[in-house]
Amino acid sequence: MSRTSSSKSTATGRSQAQATTNTQQTRAPPQMIQNMARVTDPKHVPKEIRDQFLKKIHFCSQPYDFNDDTKNVKEKQERSQYLQELFDLLKEPNFVANLVVPHLDLIIEMIEKNIFRPLPILKKTATNGEIGMEDDDQLIDPAWTHLQPVYEYFLQLIVNEQPDVKSLKIFITHSFIQEFLELFDSEEPREREYLKNILHRLYAKLVPRRKMIRKAINDCFYTLIHETYKFNGAAELLDILASIISGFAVPLREEHVIFFKTVIIPLHKVQTCQFYHEQLLRCSMLFLSKDPTLATFLVEGLLRYWPFANSAKEVMFLNELLEVLEVCEISKLEPLIPKLFKRLIKCIAGPHLQVADRAMCFFENDYFLTILKSYKPFTFPLLVPVIAQIADTHWHKVLQESLNALKTILKEIDYQAFDKALNNKDPKYLYIIQDAKNQKKDRLKIEEKWKNLTKQALQKNPNFKEPVVPYSDTHIVGEHNGLNNGNITIL
Repeated sequence: MSRTSSSKSTATGRSQAQATTNTQQTRAPPQMIQNMARVTDPKHVPKEIRDQFLKKIHFCSQPYDFNDDTKNVKEKQERSQYLQELFDLLKEPNFVANLVVPHLDLIIEMIEKNIFRPLPILKKTATNGEIGMEDDDQLIDPAWTHLQPVYEYFLQLIVNEQPDVKSLKIFITHSFIQEFLELFDSEEPREREYLKNILHRLYAKLVPRRKMIRKAINDCFYTLIHETYKFNGAAELLDILASIISGFAVPLREEHVIFFKTVIIPLHKVQTCQFYHEQLLRCSMLFLSKDPTLATFLVEGLLRYWPFANSAKEVMFLNELLEVLEVCEISKLEPLIPKLFKRLIKCIAGPHLQVADRAMCFFENDYFLTILKSYKPFTFPLLVPVIAQIADTHWHKVLQESLNALKTILKEIDYQAFDKALNNKDPKYLYIIQDAKNQKKDRLKIEEKWKNLTKQALQKNPNFKEPVVPYSDTHIVGEHNGLNNGNITIL
């Protein structure tokens, strides 16, 4: 599901919850609220009210099958009513201080029993890594209407000023954070939005627990990178990290630099990267705004983890690469120049139009042209032979015009270097770019060798059967195949 539709779903859920709250506010206040209103000294809550409060917490802690609306109907209605009453108590600071905070252990236990559960599988047939999946392919968690009041109560409890750091940090332990982070894998976007807001508030409020929360998030990403390759809440966790990173002091501590190199950069190689790339890019650029010297590490990582057979992801990488290059110091890029231009050449000469078109956009960027000019001895021998050849043979007219325009730009930068590179056949810099006619000649030579070998085999063994050739002119297999049609440059 897209981030936009996720936000809409969250807004819808909140508006429905608000509408429910407004409706209940128009009714007569519940008995417990009425009794609390009569208390003259909030510091001395009568035992009757305290027992009633504890009874409601205990009732809300009971497990029910929320996937079946026909079971425990009455109990579920009572539970919703009790949760609303508990929520209303949070609006009175005195009652929070003297009734809620003293029983914070039971409240947190009630919250844990509700939200810590095996996550249901909501999708029908589509996998989480499937590109182009529509919102209609997802099912709504039937338990969400019963879980949402618990999440809302937890959020308001943390936002409330009465439960201070000393009271809360006792319950926000390492095991609690670990279980809480596992819920981010929920396929219900509204649940992930609540989880994000709650964790963000906890991080802001519980300063002594910040390092522990960051480490737990790191471990979550390590699991995504090295084991599962799939995590529904990666975008939400990166949203939280973006806020955390923006608050880092300059110069960055070694801990944060290690996080950038071992988490942010490797997250690009995950197969489902497209689902959180927007948030990942934001985190990357925030790091570079703190320390521009990290840009070269990111460029190297992008080139190392370049996607294979995924054109949509290639376009994303090209967009990010161009954005990151503008932050790099030109002098620090020298070791990466051959890899960088090799990748751009492969994108331009490749068969996918969008990838080729996006790679051509690099040459419209003034800063990139400065890089190209600064390293002419490296860049011209790489670029010129490829551009000169496919400018005349490319199958798409618009891109062919762009390639011819690029030829003109390269000539204007240095006419002599252009001619030298065009006539240079030094394999140190020149990729193997074969003309279709030469490729056909090479193939015929190889076919002739096979025929001679077959004749020799028949002379020695009359029963020899000629092997079935695993490819033909129209079958795309092997080094010599139907791709040699003159329209595609073989790199």
